[in-house]
Amino acid sequence: MRKDQSELYHHRESTRHFLHAKAEADDLQNKRIQIPVRIQKAIQSIYPGLLTGQAFLDHALEQLTPATRFAGLVFQIDDEVATDSKKPQADPAVAHKRAVKLFNTFCKKHNGTWGLLNQGLFGAFFDQKNSASCLKLAQQFQQTSKNKAALTVSAGIAEYPTLSFQPAQVLDNARKALDHAAFLGPNSAMIFDAVSLNISGDQLFDQGDIKGSIEEFQQALKMDPTNINVHNSLGVCYGLLGEYEKAKLEFQSAVKLDHLEVMAWYNMGFTHMLNGDRKKALDLFLKANAINQDVFEITFQTGRLLMEMKQPESGKKFLKHAALLEPASGAVFRYLGECYMKIGNVDAAIAAYKKAIKHNPGDAASLSAMGCLFAEQEENPEIAQMFCQESVQLAPDNGLFRYRLGQLYLKQNRLDDALREFKQAERLGKDASDVITEIASKLPPKTSRSTG
Repeated sequence: MRKDQSELYHHRESTRHFLHAKAEADDLQNKRIQIPVRIQKAIQSIYPGLLTGQAFLDHALEQLTPATRFAGLVFQIDDEVATDSKKPQADPAVAHKRAVKLFNTFCKKHNGTWGLLNQGLFGAFFDQKNSASCLKLAQQFQQTSKNKAALTVSAGIAEYPTLSFQPAQVLDNARKALDHAAFLGPNSAMIFDAVSLNISGDQLFDQGDIKGSIEEFQQALKMDPTNINVHNSLGVCYGLLGEYEKAKLEFQSAVKLDHLEVMAWYNMGFTHMLNGDRKKALDLFLKANAINQDVFEITFQTGRLLMEMKQPESGKKFLKHAALLEPASGAVFRYLGECYMKIGNVDAAIAAYKKAIKHNPGDAASLSAMGCLFAEQEENPEIAQMFCQESVQLAPDNGLFRYRLGQLYLKQNRLDDALREFKQAERLGKDASDVITEIASKLPPKTSRSTG
């Protein structure tokens, strides 16, 4: 990821085990300023004919119909902090009215058409201006607003034509640029670019609109094909939709742009794992670990995959490191417990499963494994039974858990209960045919027929 994006995308998160860096949407929501109704009414008391929302947009675009080039500007007032802290703070409605008067004068001077948008935003169009010239105008207005109204203002700018965007989309693009500016702090101004679309795509992703997010990321790459973060985020979207070949292409593009892009190497590996190629996945996980061994998801998935590929000793090393990185992760201790079970270290396995259950009391897999281990030790049979029964209650459709409970009942010579659980296990895909036959032969014929 480029240095100019590292601060904006400092927040790395895991979504269904894919890794991506995002601008935090919660921060953005906090930075948006909502103009109270009383302030909007105060503004409209000065300009009773002021157009708002769609009416403003329709009117402005009608006036711009012959134009081949124009720019749109969206701004919000950041705060009402006076430049001289010793002076009493002005009433917000009064401050906003002063700012709007300045903006009205400013737009008249530069042949701009302005109005009040939804969500407390102000918008304007400037005929025959491009983004660069409109940015200069926005910076002039920022200085005027600060000097004469004691307010800081943030702005987003977009121009027409840009890619295939239509004139009606210009102010929406400017709003996306304003969201981009919000991350830079008060009194900022940004021109609509690939990062603006990246932020917009992240917002749609958070809302669960993966397809909408893909559209934003695709447009972003048209504006900047070298944006590594967009390639990675787009790959994550494809991966979540099960379009693994498209996902791989995006992750490959990211690592071609930066060979040390650790998230893309890992995500490529995770895609191969989902696609059934564990060997290739492991190679890529190890490559990601070589770049950065302190990313929890990478270390965890490497250890988990090694264990599943019958390399528990190697898997244990990665899982132990993952536990140091995320000591509150119950999943790590569950897989660590499984590693110890495969190695034959029962005491270490029990200790790991206890931590897994402590962090996640509803971890059916750890409860079942604990019950199984206690039963093997022939200690605390009541606790062993309690763990196995609870695991089945939590995950009634897991054949392995049913099978383990059946084994415990069989040990206690509770043949009817054991047969019931083994039959359930068989129904759920866990082979229990031999033990079912064995138990059935021990039961009286009537009991054997009636047990389901």
